[in-house]
This record gives sequence, C-alpha cells and structure tokens, in this order.
Amino acid sequence: MDAQRYAQFEQQIALKRQNYPAAQRALLAQVLHEKYKDLSVSDKVKSNLALLQDANTFSITTGHQLCLMTGPLYFIYKILHVIKLSEELKVQFPEQNFVPVYWMASEDHDFEEIKSFLLFGQKWSWESTQKGAVGRFDTSELLPLLAELKTKFQNNPSAEIHRLLHCFEAKAYGAGFFELVHSLFDAYGLLIIDADQPELKQSAWPIWEKDLQTSAIHEAVCKETEKLKKEDQPTPIESKESNLFLLGKDKRERIEKTSTLDFQKENSALLSPNVVLRPLYQEWILPNLAYVGGPSEIAYWQQLPLAFACLDLPFPLTIQRVGGILFQEKDLEFIEKIGFQKQDFLADKADLKARYLQAQGDQVPDYSIQQQLWSGYKKSFFELTEQELPQEKRMVEAELTRIQKQLEALEQKFEKTRKAKFDKALKQIDQLSEKLLPKGQLQERQLNILQFCPDGELSPRIAAIYEQMQLDSKESQWFLLP
Repeated sequence: MDAQRYAQFEQQIALKRQNYPAAQRALLAQVLHEKYKDLSVSDKVKSNLALLQDANTFSITTGHQLCLMTGPLYFIYKILHVIKLSEELKVQFPEQNFVPVYWMASEDHDFEEIKSFLLFGQKWSWESTQKGAVGRFDTSELLPLLAELKTKFQNNPSAEIHRLLHCFEAKAYGAGFFELVHSLFDAYGLLIIDADQPELKQSAWPIWEKDLQTSAIHEAVCKETEKLKKEDQPTPIESKESNLFLLGKDKRERIEKTSTLDFQKENSALLSPNVVLRPLYQEWILPNLAYVGGPSEIAYWQQLPLAFACLDLPFPLTIQRVGGILFQEKDLEFIEKIGFQKQDFLADKADLKARYLQAQGDQVPDYSIQQQLWSGYKKSFFELTEQELPQEKRMVEAELTRIQKQLEALEQKFEKTRKAKFDKALKQIDQLSEKLLPKGQLQERQLNILQFCPDGELSPRIAAIYEQMQLDSKESQWFLLP
C-alpha cells in the first residue's frame, strides 16, 4: 500500500470512529448473530462476528444483485477483492480489525437483469411472473432449472455444485442466495448483509425521514450531478423527488411526495431505498471504510458526496474492483506452442489467425497473373469467334465459362490444401479466443464461474483466484486455474 492510500485509510478510520454510534454497532452485531445462528460457520466467520462488537473493527464492503448462480465472473472478483483488502489493511494497521462484507441487494426489483446466465454455450433463464423485491421471490419456479443444471454434473454426484443447488429448496430466493454465497466464502470470513431486515431499516429512519419530508437529498444529488456533467464526468444515476419505494407482496412501488401514506419509524420495514439511498443506508448501518465496485458503480458513488453531507455521514473511499481473465494450463501450453503471448488473445480473432499464418511462413498465392492471362485468352477467343465463327458464338461462350469454373475450382482446391496444413491450430485459436474473449466481450462479463468447473468443484478455482489476485494491479489479471 502506497503512502497516499495509507493516509486515506488512516483518515477514514478516524472519521468513522467518530461518527459511528456504539448503539448502531451493537444492533448490527445482534442482527448478524441472529442471521447466522442456524448456519454452520467457519472459525473466521465466528471471529469476525465477534470482532464487529469491538470499536476498533471496521468493514470493507462490496455489493451486488442476486444473480442466478452468482452470475458473471466479476461477482467473484468483487468479493475476493474485499477479502484481500481486509487482510492487507490488517497488516498496515495491526491495532485495528477489518471485516469483509458483501451487501446483498435483496430488495432490487430488476429481475430481467439477473434471471439469466451463460454456461457451456447455453443461456439458462429463470422464467417467472413474480414482481417486487427479487430477494422475496418464491423459488418453486426455479427448481426445474436447477434440476436440469444438476444433470450437467451428474458424473460427479458428490461434487460441491450439488450442495449449492440445494440452497434454494423451500426458501425465498434471498435466503437461498445468502446460503449460496456463505457456502462459497465462509472459509474466508466473509460476512453477508441482507439489507431487507426490519431492525436495520428502523435504525436508518433519519435517512427515510429526510427523503420523505424534504428535498434535501434530491437537491444535493442534482447539484453534484450538474458539477460532474460540466467536467464531462459520467453520471449514471438520476435522483428523483422521492427515492423510496413501498414494499409489499409482489410489489415495489415508488412513493410519491404527494402520497397520503403516513410513515413512522415503526413501519419503516415497508420502505425500500433506490440506488441513491442504498449507499447512504449501507454506510449508516456499517462501520465501513471503503466500497469496492465496478466502473459504473464508482461513477454513481461520485454523485453522492453532498447527499452524505446532508446527513453528516462520512463518505467512504471508493475503490475499483480487480478485473480478471481465467485460463488453464492447457491454454498456456497451446499459446506457447504457437509462439504467442496471453495478451495476444485479447485481439480480434481474425487478426490473430492471420498473424499465426504469417508467423508460419505461409504465403497466400498471388493468382492475379493467372487471372490476367485468362482475361487475355478469353478476349482473343471472342475476337477470333467474331471474325471466323460468328454462328458459334454461344457455343464458345459456354465452353469458356466451363473452363473458367474449372480453373476457379482448381484455385479453391489449392487454397483448401494450403489452409488444411494449419486447420487444427486455427480451430484451437478460435476456441481459445472465444474462451478468453467470448463474443468479443470481456470474459468477466459474459461467463459464469461454473464454466471453469466441469467437475462441479468451485472452491479450488475460487482459492486459485484468491491466491493470485494482486490489488495493486490496474490491468486485468490472468488467473491460472487448476
């Protein structure tokens, strides 16, 4: 950790210590104890749950929607990043404690965004007519998809994937997803916050009250947004006059300022924050120092400092998550065999294959001479026909066309023979390129972790990523998997 980053965290520790009430810490510890009491937990999780009660303990947080089977790969990277950062901070500040936290966005209602994932070239989708907070969805409609997924790993019936699929049986989707993430990251001490908790929402009543009764938060976000726009900075979110939703059975509806609904602290469990208020809620209930997110997340957090100031709430450090590319030993062997570097496979597939052929000394034959000769030959024959055999013109044209087709077929045969020498390697380049850069897009946004777990064992692959992850790298990292 460089000196500047060290100083930033040192300042943040002091700010949070001064502005995080002991009562809020006690409530958080109580809520989490209740959440975890019926789960089998590692010693690290037990330790972190106990440490949360200590005034010298702070959190490092990331958040994400409840994507189907963890969704894209970067979900894994985000969580491992906060785990790694918590460990690094403990080395830098040995007198403090740091706990990695995953903020589970269980109240999000954008089902279309999370209902599908890609695996083994197939799109897996959960079709449902349910509405409202996704974390409250009934999972009975999901079970057929999970059963089908299970068949993909039937050759290894004791594999980890089968235990993970059981997480969703007879539970709301949020509860199942909680267990899934806990199973994957329990060994690392990760704590999971389900924000849809009545006690936590009640504790954040000052935020809800401010939004319900004034326009202060909305105006603060608009002011910051205008400033960023003038600086040509991204502004992904738009604040509303009201940034709260009303939660109910199968619904999540925006609360209008003209609403006659009478909200008090006691019924704040009915309230759900949007993207503007969610970060404020998170920082209110957690002893948090930093938020780790993707580029778009970091961008919208930059629209919020003045909103935080409205509540005298410390604004956290925002840190862009690690990006990564997964590959295997066999991939590396092939790359080295053809004389390329890993980074070469981030180029266009067609360019990559052309470079390979060139590197093999392959020269594309120049057929232009033959084409010129044939054009001259045809011309002379047409002229001769006009002079000597005008009545046979159609017959001559047909014969010359037949000969031309034969010549073209011969040219194609030459090309096929030439390319066949490299056909196997070119197919392998195609396959590897699609694996590392699927559909020309970032691997971390397209593929699911299961793509790299044909035996159904996720934990060894996650452990490999964890061991190789470097937080000081600004470039996408290459993670070699077993």
